[in-house]
Amino acid sequence: MVMDPRTGEILSMVGSKDFESEEIDGQYNVAVDGLRQPGSSIKPVTYLSLLQQGYTPSSILIDTPTVFTPNESADAYEPKNYDGKFHGPVSVRTSLASSLNVPAVKALATVGIDAFLQQAYDMGFVTLEPTQANKKRFGLAVTLGGAEVHLIDTVTAYSSFATGGKKVEPVGILKIEDQTGRTVFEHKQVEGQRLFSEAAAFLINHILSDNIARSLAFGTRSLLNVSPNVAVKTGTTNDQRDNWAIGWSQDVVVGAWVGNNDNSAMKVVASGVSGATPIWRRIMLLALDSGYGAPAWEVPEDIDQVLVDSVSGYPEHDGFPSRSDFAIKGTLPNLPDLVHTKLKLCRGENKLAPEARVAGGDYEEREAIVLQESDLVSLDGINRWQAGINEWIGGQEDSRYKIPTEYCGNQKEIFLNMSRPENEKKYDNEDIEIKIESDSGEGIEKLELIVNGSVRETINNRNYTGTIKLTKGRYEIWVKAYSRSGETKESGHVRIGTGGEDWKAPDPTPTPTPVPTPTPSLTPSPVPSLIPSPTP
Repeated sequence: MVMDPRTGEILSMVGSKDFESEEIDGQYNVAVDGLRQPGSSIKPVTYLSLLQQGYTPSSILIDTPTVFTPNESADAYEPKNYDGKFHGPVSVRTSLASSLNVPAVKALATVGIDAFLQQAYDMGFVTLEPTQANKKRFGLAVTLGGAEVHLIDTVTAYSSFATGGKKVEPVGILKIEDQTGRTVFEHKQVEGQRLFSEAAAFLINHILSDNIARSLAFGTRSLLNVSPNVAVKTGTTNDQRDNWAIGWSQDVVVGAWVGNNDNSAMKVVASGVSGATPIWRRIMLLALDSGYGAPAWEVPEDIDQVLVDSVSGYPEHDGFPSRSDFAIKGTLPNLPDLVHTKLKLCRGENKLAPEARVAGGDYEEREAIVLQESDLVSLDGINRWQAGINEWIGGQEDSRYKIPTEYCGNQKEIFLNMSRPENEKKYDNEDIEIKIESDSGEGIEKLELIVNGSVRETINNRNYTGTIKLTKGRYEIWVKAYSRSGETKESGHVRIGTGGEDWKAPDPTPTPTPVPTPTPSLTPSPVPSLIPSPTP
């Protein structure tokens, strides 16, 4: 089926392979009347709802083995990806473009079945009306195609992406005249109904036309790659009954379904890529060659282009690799990044550094990826989503996923740091800022702030920030910590001057040493030599 998204006019439709064939029930119009499971081609509805709840294309979903069940006695649902692999943290962009199943189910659990059905029904999926019966009937598998829809409804629904969020009803007849030429009926074009924002439509369009984002599943040279301004989504059912490919530009929507008219399984194994996509591609290229364009997706005013962390989707930080993406204004999460971070470890140890040691600068940093999710399905308090994440992490060699839980040092050791005032500094005023941080596994009982050997303040807390008044002069300040187990520790001593006084006393002026007057030496009188008398 080919439709003009702005008018709803059906430009072309083939409802059967052979209208005259009785063997295949050829006069049954599958495009209009056939109820078929959509497979993954329904996923854009789920992700549209997710984006409208504040997620961005860069938000991560964690693709790991996951059991979806409220409790141990209920039936468990364990979806697998088409490639049989799990990919860990992946962005919303990659999850949708590469049609990953586990993230899609988590996305539906996030938005809720009710919101999904309402969104789908508003877009034109008449079989997904949010009745009480449907709300009870459909579970999380509906986002992977666990329902039945018409091809005409799918084309109509996705035309609202092409129009920037407006829906128009399909039009099959423009005018009817009788045998005399009198106009019996003539279609009147009406303004499309606004269903969702241009910004949300833009994000879906941009994701589904992103050849790099879909390369995880389809490679970079797949038949889906028609134009950077043509979005497309495929779908395949597990029983090989239905293959889908639905794609659109701003000017034209093309939907292709492949299967049997009698809804029997196809003998030749095919997928949305190998079955429906070649047909969709030929028709889309023909439409583009026939005057229907693929103009560039226009960026709405309420969309920001942002640089995000390549792992977490948070704003770029810490020099980690980043990439450009789009987000609805106000939806990008604020730092600090809770996923891609730097752990503060004790030097030479794979153990977390206590707070006081961090405050004192006695630590080293290591890049880490922290993966945590709440189980949105569980009703018995068991977090099965996190269990699947932990199982996946256990099989990874990347050390960034290995997060230590122990702190270094023994329980009784005290970590103590006084970062204010600064050592050996002259302060012009007399109000001096004091900042102390301490920690111990046994807990801190109290701190004593000591000034020139006397306790100035007793602090019944492990941390302290405040000011003390010191009159003009020179001071030596330190702090002593007491743990609850009786251990003590003193900080380094800080020397300061206040009120403009130098912290260091000037050296005393040296007293000159007198030079002694030399004493004249006496020249001794000559002693007469005794000459011996001659021997007789």
